[in-house]
Amino acid sequence: MKFTPPAVTGLGLLAALTDAQILENSDPEDIDGDGISGVPNYITPPDYFQPQWFHQSFSGKFIGRFGKKAASIDLLQQTATAYNQDMGVTSTFEPLDVATDLTIDPEVSDQTIRDVVFYLRTLKAPIQRDRDVSDVIHGQQIFSDIKCGSCHIPTWTTPESDIEALSNKTFYPYTDLLLHDMGAGLDDGATEGSAETYEWRTPPLWGLGLSADSQGGELFLMHDGRAKTLEEAILMHGGEGSTSRDSFEQLSETDKQKLLTFLKSL
Repeated sequence: MKFTPPAVTGLGLLAALTDAQILENSDPEDIDGDGISGVPNYITPPDYFQPQWFHQSFSGKFIGRFGKKAASIDLLQQTATAYNQDMGVTSTFEPLDVATDLTIDPEVSDQTIRDVVFYLRTLKAPIQRDRDVSDVIHGQQIFSDIKCGSCHIPTWTTPESDIEALSNKTFYPYTDLLLHDMGAGLDDGATEGSAETYEWRTPPLWGLGLSADSQGGELFLMHDGRAKTLEEAILMHGGEGSTSRDSFEQLSETDKQKLLTFLKSL
């Protein structure tokens, strides 16, 4: 299974949220009847994971929040795993060589790993553009009306953080960091942690309008880049995303374009 690389801006804000905040939006039994459940991915932590005050243990497992399946609990795990599995570089955190499955001497230092984690925590979040443009404003309302925001939750506020710039900040990532059933069309047989093969973490939408600029002028959306336009990505939503997808299809062409204009402003 090949996944597209993640956007890395604003990750420190997502990392600063508490597990309790994330769980507020989880509704495994769909008690409110809106067709959206949303469940955490419960991950067995690596030996080097050090829980912070905002983490909760669930019989020794912790809520993941990073990666296509939310399989990394924090940015240290995400970084060490990316070095190891994406680049084949071992560290004391992830010492197994991916080619031989043998433990080998670390090829990157602990300090380098931790420096990258700090860098990721402090990268600035994307800023929405054209917020006062009429079509963007109308498109945002349409986004809300067709319930896209049920999973792509617009607004969060961080609690206190050890990094002052991350403390008590309201930000707009458009994600709930939870897993959702995306339907048979996106069931690729891949699983991590407690995630089902058809479940994927809601990807943050901030920076979406800048994605093509960072990808050679093209869009590569969904977990594996199969969607080449925003409209294609919307129409691929199945499972819990079906109602919003169907509502999008029923919009007038004018309203569709306003919604897309809003998404491009993010």
